[in-house]
Amino acid sequence: MRPLSLSLLLSILALAIGCAPTPDERERPNIIFLFTDDQRDNTFSAMGHPFVKTPNFDRLLGESVRFANTYTAEPVCSPSRVSILTGMHERVHGIGFTSSYQLTEEQWERSYPALLQNAGYFTGFVGKIGIEYYTFKGNADQKFDYWWGHDGWTRFLPKNTSSPSTLPYHKAENDIITSIMGEAMGDFLDHVPSGKPFCLSVSLNVPHGSQTTSMYPDYDDWRRMSRPANENPELQGTEFYDTLYRDLDIAIPADTTTDPYRFIPKALLDQDKGRRSQTYTYSYTRPTNTEHHVRYYQTISGLDKVVGELLDDLEARGLMDNTVIIYGSDHGLLMGEYGMGGKSLLYDLASKIPCFVFDSRLPKDKRGRQLEHLVSSLDFTRTILDYADVEPIEFMDGASLRPLVFDEPAEWRDELFLESLYTGRDNPFQEGMRQGKWKYIRMYDGVQKYAESDVDFASRPPEFEMLFDLEADPGERNNLIDTMENSEILAELRAKTASNSIALNQQREAYKATVTTEGR
Repeated sequence: MRPLSLSLLLSILALAIGCAPTPDERERPNIIFLFTDDQRDNTFSAMGHPFVKTPNFDRLLGESVRFANTYTAEPVCSPSRVSILTGMHERVHGIGFTSSYQLTEEQWERSYPALLQNAGYFTGFVGKIGIEYYTFKGNADQKFDYWWGHDGWTRFLPKNTSSPSTLPYHKAENDIITSIMGEAMGDFLDHVPSGKPFCLSVSLNVPHGSQTTSMYPDYDDWRRMSRPANENPELQGTEFYDTLYRDLDIAIPADTTTDPYRFIPKALLDQDKGRRSQTYTYSYTRPTNTEHHVRYYQTISGLDKVVGELLDDLEARGLMDNTVIIYGSDHGLLMGEYGMGGKSLLYDLASKIPCFVFDSRLPKDKRGRQLEHLVSSLDFTRTILDYADVEPIEFMDGASLRPLVFDEPAEWRDELFLESLYTGRDNPFQEGMRQGKWKYIRMYDGVQKYAESDVDFASRPPEFEMLFDLEADPGERNNLIDTMENSEILAELRAKTASNSIALNQQREAYKATVTTEGR
């Protein structure tokens, strides 16, 4: 008779004393990071949205832990993505649409995909990398073990265009980008080596404006959304993109078409320099804004089906018992509120994102919880590394959400620094604090292709400030900056914003001394 192995003896002993292995004692989990584009918070049925249909997300949320106060570190596409990859604010890593710098190979080697790959994870990427055009110059596909990605923007029906040329082709239902990416996720799972943990990062294209605007076949009309997308014969008869939500009397924001300069002065943010006249024109008329709302939520329901298929696939492959799913978005979106459209502002609608963590090893009585902790998108980086048992590198901000998921004792922040350094479309530099019920924001006239000296505000008075009481005014419409001028809370928030701003500038200088940077 062969002697029992040590591992078998330990398993028998654990069963004998009635103890299951703790999460720390199990093998490293598989990690799937689902990351959408332009998705506002509260846009699932289970989050309280009044009409969107998301049964698969609702089911997943019921088994997850939701973080209902999650802010993106940078509320615009490229810098948001680089911040999550590196675990750093844009002010430290230096990469953004309107900065003067580019990501280097040495910086990439400190990103979470590279760290996990070095630790033995099989890494994959599906979707919009969103940084290659500005940084890697065409070799992002060499950074992962599996690549089905692209840079720039696709169209909703990518088979109708040859751009981007790097987009791999999978024939899916109606060749719609969301379904194609769903097939790519399954293809990744086919390629995972047996017995090896994996980390799949999925950067989903919807509900970004490049997708909703290109649902109609006449690309010249994309900025206006002046015709229903289901006039496109390729969308007629589809489950989500034909008549869904078109019979509803969707209540678009009452602010639509109203004067945006009631909220932010024109001298600081001229809407005609990119927002109203070029990029988000559909948010500035009521008919086109209504059509945008229909398409926006149609794409979320279409995404729901693809994620449901992913969950079924994981279950069929026997992977669900050791897989963690982390969900987030690069930023939110203004859709007519304040008379504006678009992103890059620090209003909650643009800077708050949906966030939840699913861990199949979580006890059932810990599932389905909603936590109100202040969370940053930088926490995604530390959470992924924590689950993979990989040490974070120096200069990474954020904190792991894993202790909160398991309801373990953990010290947590009671305030959160916010910033947006994107200065395109006449946007100002912005920074501020969220603390308790208070949100403070201050702005400075922006500089295109800013240098490091441009984001040093230590001796520069702000040109505009906002203060909101989010309990009394969750819609952030009543700027209290004048009435609270002599208050202790305003003085405190100003001081904390300045302190965090200075500390990040100092952190950047220390970071630069340890890594090769480009353009500095």
